[in-house]
Amino acid sequence: MRDLLSVSASATQSYKRALNAVQTNISNLNTEGYSRQKVSITSTGESHTTLTRAHDSFAEGALRSANSSLEFEQPATDYARRLLNLVGSESGSLTTAFDQFFSSAKQLAANPSSASSRQDFLSNAGYLTARVNAVASELQEISADNNAEVEYRINQLNGFSSQLAVVNEELADFSGANVPPALLDKRDLVLMKMSGLAKIDVTISEKGLASVSLASPNGSVALVKNTESKTLSVSPVTGKKNMQQIKYIGGAGVSADLTTVTGGSIGGLLSAKSSIIDPLVSKLNSMTQTLATRLNEQHAQGMSSLGVVGANMFSLGSDTNYAENFTLALTSSDQIAAAGRLKIAPGASNSENLRATLSYGENASWGGTVESSFTITFSSPTAYSVTTGGATTNYTGFNVNNGIVIGDVKVNFDRVPAASDTFAVTSNTNGIGDNSNITRISEISEESIFESKKLRDFYINEIGKVSSFNNLSKMSAEAKQAVYDNAMTAKDKISGVNLDEEAADLIRLQQAYMATAKAMQTASDIFQQLLRIGI
Repeated sequence: MRDLLSVSASATQSYKRALNAVQTNISNLNTEGYSRQKVSITSTGESHTTLTRAHDSFAEGALRSANSSLEFEQPATDYARRLLNLVGSESGSLTTAFDQFFSSAKQLAANPSSASSRQDFLSNAGYLTARVNAVASELQEISADNNAEVEYRINQLNGFSSQLAVVNEELADFSGANVPPALLDKRDLVLMKMSGLAKIDVTISEKGLASVSLASPNGSVALVKNTESKTLSVSPVTGKKNMQQIKYIGGAGVSADLTTVTGGSIGGLLSAKSSIIDPLVSKLNSMTQTLATRLNEQHAQGMSSLGVVGANMFSLGSDTNYAENFTLALTSSDQIAAAGRLKIAPGASNSENLRATLSYGENASWGGTVESSFTITFSSPTAYSVTTGGATTNYTGFNVNNGIVIGDVKVNFDRVPAASDTFAVTSNTNGIGDNSNITRISEISEESIFESKKLRDFYINEIGKVSSFNNLSKMSAEAKQAVYDNAMTAKDKISGVNLDEEAADLIRLQQAYMATAKAMQTASDIFQQLLRIGI
């Protein structure tokens, strides 16, 4: 009778533990990282229970890998979208500023003596610098945000490394079969969080301790080994705005450059920085430098309404952040060098329809008021003389394709001159109605000097690169989301809580519990009856 009572009591306790496991599963249905628990009951006279955790290391590893790949894509799409919202929007685009600037140059060329046209041109030049400054400032803000987010994620990774080392210490106190399932869940959850930040390699020891190394093109480094953890640090790069370096801080002063971390959100942030943010900043600076330099060169070839050679139209500052430092150097519309600094007049008896124009070298050396004049006289189609300051110099071997270069001035001819053709070049001191230089300025927008592209085409091409990156990132994210979903489904089939299954187990175990409890009660009743009759 005692054996019947003992067996019934043992079975009742076993089913009670099994019921508790089911209740724990149901209550943790939505708990992140929870793995389903199950109590196995064996009987060799008395019942024995073993609490097991539904888990598969391969499925867990596949999910970590998928998680790392998916989290890599999110920063790329986020920052590509921010850049497109900036440079692709009507308010943020520079194309309007370009168009207004060169349109006002053409309007001034059409009416060079108009004071209002000069003021409009000056105003649009100022608007151009303001728009470039604004876009450059926004880009630097986006770059700074990226840096701040990288630092935040690095600190998160350091925190998880420390957490994992603590969990490993707790795991070391248990033997394999006696490890609490909740502690293993905690370990795997920390590993999953780490995989979302960077691509990691995980090794699990026989006692369940997890060691983690960080994958990088520069080699792997150990973040966690048994109960010890290492950290990463972020520091700015000297002399480079919004550039930073990630370093691994190992033992005994050992360090490594990990700025090229792959996978996870940290890898995605670094990829967005190097693939679209930094290149766009660089291209904007390059474009601004080329534009300002070319406009300044052309402006220096003209003369203002005050009879002064054109000064620099724009300033670029003293460092390489040209777009941020881009400012208008002119302060008055009277400083606009719309006219050519020299004028050329053909002789009265020249060949019919023979035209000559002037152009200037890039290294113009004249300053202040222009006081230069000379006369060209042809003695034959291939020979000519130049008279300046009362002195005459003879030249031979003239080629109409090469023109005539005198100092930094070039005289161009539309056809071969004849003997006795003359041209007088004089200072354009009264050239307020002359539009020759402002016309050339208005044509700079059509010059293919921006990496062999026109200004507008160059800028739109850079926007197109960001747009393409954004589209590719979105497609990649969709594909990796599908991989992640499949990996999560595979893991959930093994370790996830299914309410239907738990409900069925609950009913089955309740019935078994009630049956064993009834058996125990029956055994107790029989025993009491036997005692009463004196057996």
